[in-house]
Amino acid sequence: MVSALGGCALGETPERAEILAVHGVGESTLEVTQQLRFSEHMRQALDNGIPLRLAYRIDWCDGRRGEGQVIELRYSPLGRDYRMRRLADGEDRRFSRPSALFAALDRVRLPVKGAIPDCGGRIAVALDLTSLPTPLRFPAFLEPSQWRLVSPEFVWSPRRR
Repeated sequence: MVSALGGCALGETPERAEILAVHGVGESTLEVTQQLRFSEHMRQALDNGIPLRLAYRIDWCDGRRGEGQVIELRYSPLGRDYRMRRLADGEDRRFSRPSALFAALDRVRLPVKGAIPDCGGRIAVALDLTSLPTPLRFPAFLEPSQWRLVSPEFVWSPRRR
């Protein structure tokens, strides 16, 4: 089991994300405890049915580059529910309120192919601006204070018992 506790400074702007702890669960899942802040523009886009994708980058300490993981957030006006879908395995969770969706983002599990090395690794998360619809991409790149959500890279190592 891989586990670590640590933290980084969280800015007051929506351009910062924080990964507080990463725990290995068995040999196939990383459990990420994080604190993400979404701007009003991001929340409005989601409420209008525009999906937001969070891209996680995992690098192992032994030099292997882990596969990228993507979590898609979406609002379905017809179903009147918010969804959080993990693209790697299709796990789809539904929420009746946006506050429940954002609370669920405080702890996410990311499936990992292969064994998790005993020496830990690095992880970072960012809002994927290239996945936005074309009319929103240009403003998103021009207004980084409203659309940029990028965490500092968090390094973890296993906790010894």
